[in-house]
Amino acid sequence: MSLAVLALAWACQGPPRDMAGCASLGPTEREDCRLRFALELIDRPEELRAAIAAIPEPESRDLLLLRLAVAEPTRAGAFCADAASEAAREKCRQVLGRPHLSTTPQAPR
Repeated sequence: MSLAVLALAWACQGPPRDMAGCASLGPTEREDCRLRFALELIDRPEELRAAIAAIPEPESRDLLLLRLAVAEPTRAGAFCADAASEAAREKCRQVLGRPHLSTTPQAPR
């Protein structure tokens, strides 16, 4: 199938309406789409955990958990334990161990 046909099909379908809808996108767009929806759910942990658990690829779940920790270290830290691999859990701990990531940048003096 050509790229033009895929673009037309996506245009007719419209953008994904939830995290499950991200699965039809290409690899980079799919992961960015999942992050966007995850950030919208960050204050609803039960819904977020369910949405992440529904992602079929464990690597994608781990990537999303790491990206959440980077984007929202104070609110997403609790999700690090949900990573499937020890390597992802360790990277998540490393991100959370960098306190400057969760502070507001100061204006230059």
